[in-house]
Amino acid sequence: MPDGQEAVWKVRYDHWFRYVQEVVKTLEGGRAIPIGPSTEPLVPPAVLGGSAQPTKVIVCSPHPDDEALIGALPLRLRQETGAQVTNCAITLGSNVGQRARRLRELESACRVLDFNLVVARHPSGFDNVNPKTRKGHREEWAEKVETLAKIFDREKPDVVFAPHAEDFNTTHIGTHYLAAEALAAHLKRSRRGPVLFIETEFWHELSAPNLMVGVSLDVETILLMATAEHGGEVERNPYHLRHPGRGIDKVRLGSETVGGQGAVAVSFPFAELYRVNFMGGEGLIAPKPGGRVVGPAETVDAEWLKAQFWPEGK
Repeated sequence: MPDGQEAVWKVRYDHWFRYVQEVVKTLEGGRAIPIGPSTEPLVPPAVLGGSAQPTKVIVCSPHPDDEALIGALPLRLRQETGAQVTNCAITLGSNVGQRARRLRELESACRVLDFNLVVARHPSGFDNVNPKTRKGHREEWAEKVETLAKIFDREKPDVVFAPHAEDFNTTHIGTHYLAAEALAAHLKRSRRGPVLFIETEFWHELSAPNLMVGVSLDVETILLMATAEHGGEVERNPYHLRHPGRGIDKVRLGSETVGGQGAVAVSFPFAELYRVNFMGGEGLIAPKPGGRVVGPAETVDAEWLKAQFWPEGK
């Protein structure tokens, strides 16, 4: 390489090397921030406004921490519309000896998010929520479905979040089917109309997301704070520090998978992806085709979601 070209290459390389260096420095700097529940409970400011009959949202979380990891839209519904968000802890993890610790951390994380908390089978959560139990232990599975359906009977949710059916982790997959079957059972016997059933992704990308939700710096900070309350988990694997990076990558992914192939990337820095469906007493109702993008400054509520995604002719 001629000397002049080598010098130009080196200047450009130095610019990008400093950029990468700053990213790593920021990541490492986060390790100094305390993790785990604080000595004083972290209680967020009160939500202003909201209706006399707030939208009721249930997040079916396979493990403690999922409520924060995929919680951008539930948190925005809470902050922007005064929705009553309840995190339903399906399990407290597979390690029985760690469940008390995980419950304490989960309680603290839900306070940060201003979510209510219900443990599906208090105080230890369900065991064996996976496809193997669903197929091979039908009585045990039916009991789990009925227990969760009774929670839906009591809470009467307008919106339910659950992992999608291919979210890799067996408990995430099990939670998808458990939530779907329990919600359908609740709707059938209560004779309520269809409700929003919103699929989330964490371990495996949704094959066809239809909603990209922009995340403000404030919302991303609260999600990171709540994730960091799960101190025993993030001490083992500091995935809380990578949460902003995950949100950045969802902007890359969602700009085209939701916005359309070849679409110009959105300008906001963080996002979360979802698939909006509807659930009725007879099962899942597919949404209207097409995707929607909601920026951080745009208000999103349950009525808007219904209007955007309810299938024509239904």
